[in-house]
Parts: sequence; structure tokens; C-alpha cells
Amino acid sequence: MPDHEEYKKMLTDLIQKQMVVLGPNIALDKARKIPGLQLQDDGTVIDITGDAQMVLKGVANEYMTLSGQIAQMTLNTLLEKYPTVKGL
Repeated sequence: MPDHEEYKKMLTDLIQKQMVVLGPNIALDKARKIPGLQLQDDGTVIDITGDAQMVLKGVANEYMTLSGQIAQMTLNTLLEKYPTVKGL
């Protein structure tokens, strides 16, 4: 089972990649809507409280609502990079 550190790294990667695609303001605003996630202004995840997989799912859903296939491809690439993190 992955620990919170793996989720934090993966979410940081996901958010920072979306900051390039969507722009920093939109990407950060969407991620900050998710309860249990604390971020720095550069997209680095400081802390996750609660169920890390649910936080990941929430962030991914926010991005997929905006950019669909692009967000899905980014997520799939990151899931390969972090094999201990459960898929959605």
C-alpha cells in the first residue's frame, strides 16, 4: 500500500503539469477545492488529510472536467511513474 509521501509526490506532479496546461491560477483553484489537500503556490503538496486516494480522485476529476483527455493522459503517465499508487 502506498504511503502518503507517494501520493504527495504524484499529486504534486499532476498539479504542476496541469499548471502548465491550464495555467497556474486555474490549476491551483481546482486543486484547492478538494478537501484534505494543502498546497503551496508552486503546486507542491504540503499535506494530505483523510483518504489520499479520494483526494487524488477528486483532483483528477476536477482536471478531467476541464481538459478531459489531456488530464487523463497525464494521469495515466503518472500512474506508470508511481506504480504503488492505486489507479482510479
